[in-house]
Amino acid sequence: MGKILFGSKVSEKHLKKTREIAPFWNIVISEKPEDKIREIKDADVYVDWGFNFERRFIEAADKLKWIQSLSAGVERLPFDLVKEKGIIVTNTSGIHKVPISELVFGYMLMFARGLIRFYKQQQKKIWNKNVSTTELFEKTLGIVGTGNIGSEIARLGKAFGMKVIGLSKSGKIKEHYKEHYDELYDASSLNALLSKSDFVVCAVPLTPETRYLFGEEQFRAMKPTAYFINIARGAVVDERALIKALKEGWIAGAALDVFEEEPLPPESPLWEMSNVIITPHIAGGSDRYMERAMKVVNENLERYLKGERLINVVDLDRGY
Repeated sequence: MGKILFGSKVSEKHLKKTREIAPFWNIVISEKPEDKIREIKDADVYVDWGFNFERRFIEAADKLKWIQSLSAGVERLPFDLVKEKGIIVTNTSGIHKVPISELVFGYMLMFARGLIRFYKQQQKKIWNKNVSTTELFEKTLGIVGTGNIGSEIARLGKAFGMKVIGLSKSGKIKEHYKEHYDELYDASSLNALLSKSDFVVCAVPLTPETRYLFGEEQFRAMKPTAYFINIARGAVVDERALIKALKEGWIAGAALDVFEEEPLPPESPLWEMSNVIITPHIAGGSDRYMERAMKVVNENLERYLKGERLINVVDLDRGY
């Protein structure tokens, strides 16, 4: 018999399958930090949200063999300590592509069809048709990060009749994603992709290489009619450079779900900008989230108990 520690609340509905897979295992839910530290000492498996992986918890773990993140990002994990202890880390990469891609197209349609302006008119009871609108059809969609999420956005872009161009570190992507792209670029060609795009979507993981990937040089490379969308991580963007780009008209607007400091401080100029859409880091959220996340947890648990290779294993050197 082993022990699984859930560091965040999980309903009995979602734990039903887990209990069936490991009927003789001790399944514990501990949300308070002091309880986690106590319970993780003899836990074999630790399941929690990526933002909860504090060093003190891993330091307290004496038997831990596997960490399963309920989210895709695990950047708070103390990778050095995890490697030292030989702990396997897995995430839920792949389950976010539907809600995130739908939100991205919500952003783009708000900008293209003038919905952000029409909504503001509605609040003031103004009937004004003199609002410039355009279409997504035949516009160029530039996707920086061609993994599960980026490639689902690309697939939808093709359905809207857009030209889709993508960028990965090497310029290569998984074979089954290639049909969603008209052109592919490598990391050295970021500015070239930006200069061609009407909408730029940032979908890269946060790593030392991608921190502040978007700065003044990149925003100056974009078209003045283009929109920037970030559903990745806030620290991928130099926020001061973005604010300057928006104020001075280097780009037409931005839709932002993530920020370097969250919640976004009230004094941030982004709140007051008419060409900015702000959402509070909810892109991956959905009423089906835990259903999908626990499906990954349970598949991995079955594999773990059989001694099989787990899915969604995080590369501890790359950080994702």
